[in-house]
This record gives sequence, structure tokens and C-alpha cells, in this order.
Amino acid sequence: MSNLEIILHWYPNSPFAQKVAWGLQYKNIDFKVVLISPIEPRPLRRPLDAGYRKTPVLQIGNHTYCDSKVIFAELEKRFPEPTFYPLDEQGNPTEHSALSLARWTEGSVFQAVVSQIPMGALGKAFVKDRAQFSGRNIDPESLAFTAPYMLQGLNAELQAVENLVKSHHQNGSLWALGTKALSLADLHIAMNVWFLGQFVGSKWLNANIPVLNGHLKKTLAAVRFTELGNLSQLDAKEALIVAKKRSWKLANATHDGSLKVKLGQVVSVLPTDTGMVPSIGTLVHSTIHETVIENQNQEYGFTSYTHFPVIGFVVLPQAPKL
Repeated sequence: MSNLEIILHWYPNSPFAQKVAWGLQYKNIDFKVVLISPIEPRPLRRPLDAGYRKTPVLQIGNHTYCDSKVIFAELEKRFPEPTFYPLDEQGNPTEHSALSLARWTEGSVFQAVVSQIPMGALGKAFVKDRAQFSGRNIDPESLAFTAPYMLQGLNAELQAVENLVKSHHQNGSLWALGTKALSLADLHIAMNVWFLGQFVGSKWLNANIPVLNGHLKKTLAAVRFTELGNLSQLDAKEALIVAKKRSWKLANATHDGSLKVKLGQVVSVLPTDTGMVPSIGTLVHSTIHETVIENQNQEYGFTSYTHFPVIGFVVLPQAPKL
């Protein structure tokens, strides 16, 4: 598997795609990108993602990793140095702290940031796509009205994150968890600040959250952010060719008993937060950490394996056709 190509399917305005790109850069991983549309349809990604609606996905041969949780786990396994989980100054591991922090920063912190997006400026097609994605009506005028009143909650979330970083980073000499090297927690935190800065500007960041603004600049330097404009690109059809030519079989297929569905059964995998569009395939691997489904693709001539984390997703058996 040493000759497998690593491909990030993304659009650069996606904060979660940026975060994965930063992780790839930090680990000095050679990768290529496929530029996708910010909105559906994405027909040439379907043979790889089994119907997964969100961005990004990471492709390694004929395997795709959906959601940043399972992407970062796979990268850490394949490329352990530099680690996403350095020890802190006292020699304590940081993996569990970083993973727990992600639930907060990707949850209520991110949703508070999203409250400030000027949806009306993004166009009717984008708003319609996100309404279908979220399963609810999106009224840009109502969101514009409520945005100023949501600032209190956003500021509360940001101050909590700022205080966390400030309590550990020793005036910038250490990172967010008190480590000498960047950890995954730093990527989680910086992603929100970077995304917020896209529509409030750097002056607002510096005036309201100076510690986090400084942390963002430090993080972007560590991941060589300026190099992201020079990445090697593939088109979507080339990525499908890679999947066929660089295929590899799933190794160590396991069922640890944590899911009440047997291997070999057709299942739907759905996110439990937003974008509850099913990814459908045959269950071929199930543990408390990861779900993998398989699909045979006749048109393009390869078997796809689509990987999901367990946290944030539910696996349901498909009802038999009558």
C-alpha cells in the first residue's frame, strides 16, 4: 500500500476541509486534491462515498474516509510522526483531551460561529442546498435579523475557548493543551477562528479574541497554510481511475459485537446531527470506533470501502424489499 495516492475531496471554503488539509500539511503527507462543488449534485463522488453528503472525504485508493474524526484517526495510524497527540509539559498524554475537545468545538462553538454567516449573500442555490441538507427551512432575512442577538452566545463560547488556551499556552510559548508541539486540539480551535474570520474580519478577531487570533496565526504558520494554493489537483474522473488502479482489500475485517447488525447485511449510515442523508452499502467492518461499508461498482470496475466514525453516526439495517 506504499504507492497509494492520498486524495482530499474538498472545496477551500469548507472549514472542516481546511482542517483536514492542515492536518495533512502538518504531517508532511504528500496528497492531491479534487475540487468539488460546494453544493449537490456531485455524481462522480458517489461511486466513492456511497451517498455521503458532507465535505470533506479523504480517498486512499478505493477507500474513502468520511468525517474528520475517522480521517484524523487514519492519518495518525498511517503517519504517526509528527503526532497529533504530543505529551504536555508534565508528560501526560493529550489524545483523550483533544478528542473530547473536538465534540465541543465542532458542536456548540461551531454552531455559534455559523450564526454569523450572511446566508443572503451566498445565493439562492446555496441556501436551497443547505436547506435540503439540514432538513429545515432557511430564511436568510430571519437569520440576518437574529445574527446580532446571537453574538452574546458566540462571545461566551469564544471567551471560554480563549480562557482555555490562555491558561495553558504560557503567553504563546506553548500550544492550547500546554504542549511544546501542535496537537489536534489546536486544529479544532483554529478552524473555528479561521472560519469566523472569513466574515467578521481580522480586526474583529484581534479586538475581541486576541489570544485566539494569535493562536490562529501560529497554527497557520505551523501547517504551512500559504502552500495550500499550490496543491496538485486531479479531476473527479481521475480520482475514480486511481480507485480502480490502486485498489486494496479491507484488512482485519472485524465485528466486535457493539452493533446489533451482522456483517454482510445491507445498512444505511446516517449522521445524527445535520445532513441526514443515508450512505448505503454492505456492512463489512464494525467496532466501537469505526464502521465500514462496501459497494461493488460495475460502471467503474472497483469495489469501494467507505469508512465512518461511530460517534456522530447511526447504522441502521435496510428493510428487505417485499
